Amino acid sequence: MMEFFIGFAVVVGVIALYMGSMFLNAKTEVPEECREAYLEAQSCDTCAMRSGICGFKDVLETIRKKEAGQ
Repeated sequence: MMEFFIGFAVVVGVIALYMGSMFLNAKTEVPEECREAYLEAQSCDTCAMRSGICGFKDVLETIRKKEAGQ
């Protein structure tokens, strides 16, 4: 019976951590240097139609290169 309560507590704890991280993530603003890529990703629908044509990967690669150069 004690194993059930421990398992239940672990599951409830994982769910609480997940919900807490989702709540905090929703309150976090998009960094200024990533805003353009974020907006592009929000309006991108070509990935669902064709693979390999989306420019979002190129934007992310540019951001990574800029961060590596800093």
